[in-house]
Amino acid sequence: MALDLSAFAASRHIGDAMKAEYHAEYIQIAREVSKETGIDVSVLPMDEFSDEDWRTPDEFRAFITEIANSKIVCDGSYDGPQPYSRDYTTKTASVEAEGLKYTISITGSFVTQLNSSTHRQHFDSITSITSRSTSSTATWTQTGYTGKMMDAARTYAITVSGRLKVGGALFSNKLAYVEFYCNSTGEIS
Repeated sequence: MALDLSAFAASRHIGDAMKAEYHAEYIQIAREVSKETGIDVSVLPMDEFSDEDWRTPDEFRAFITEIANSKIVCDGSYDGPQPYSRDYTTKTASVEAEGLKYTISITGSFVTQLNSSTHRQHFDSITSITSRSTSSTATWTQTGYTGKMMDAARTYAITVSGRLKVGGALFSNKLAYVEFYCNSTGEIS
């Protein structure tokens, strides 16, 4: 809804005494509107008012109540990337031996950041990397990980190190490798 200020323009030429009286009323009205709407409303000092700012106390109340209750919305429907987001996803890596597949599930939690020059989200940092075995016959204990950003920070290559127990054997410092991808809106896959 647009505010029509032309209706107020005709009554702006008032004397200093009336301005002082109106200003005092404006302060009280602002307190009341603040209390009614839950929006912090205050009044500028008198010397910062332009001629167009002066209106009757009832007009002032209507005006600031409308502003306090209005939402500021953008024109258009741009649903682009957020400037900052957190996301996580899980990928799997597996090893096969004697026709059996042992799968390690690797979950990465990342922070993405809007790059204003490319107008898309890119990886910013890793929050955490966790891993576990999803095979009932294998045990995995993560001992560490390394991450490397690639492809202009749109890909994070993760190498997880750990101990794999399977088939009566313990494989120390076994490595599992996955890549996580960040799309233009910050969604990780």
